[in-house]
Parts: sequence; C-alpha cells; structure tokens
Amino acid sequence: MPNLFLKDEPLDRAPAIVGFEVIRYVRTAGKGRVSIFDVVDHFKRERWFTSTAFFYGLIFLYAVGLLEFEEPYLVALDAD
Repeated sequence: MPNLFLKDEPLDRAPAIVGFEVIRYVRTAGKGRVSIFDVVDHFKRERWFTSTAFFYGLIFLYAVGLLEFEEPYLVALDAD
C-alpha cells in the first residue's frame, strides 16, 4: 500500500497543507458551502495543484471531520 505522506514530495503538496488551503477557501467563499467545481477552478493555476494532491487533501479533511460532501458541494464543518 502506498504511503499517504511521502518524504520526497514537495511540502506544499502534502495533504494537510492542501487541506488547509481548501478549507480556508471554502470557509471564506461564503456560508461554508461551495461547489467542488468552483474550488477546482480557483486552485487549478496554483503551483501545487494536481488531481492527486487535491484528492488527498479532501480525503484528509474528511478523515479529520472538517469537511462533508453534499454532491456537488463541499461543506465546511466547525471543529468541535
């Protein structure tokens, strides 16, 4: 099984860093709910953006309970 965190990958593509950027955008975009298409459109020009990095960032946020999916929306949850 491949590792989620690789020691030779750029730090800005790490799931925790990507997740932080995504959740910050979702919370500031309005009411904590935004279309996944808008999120991808916003980040597609960033240096760190790859589909794998984005996907792992979303998985990280879901695993720690900061993000929910309501197709096609991403919903930011409050940390308890």
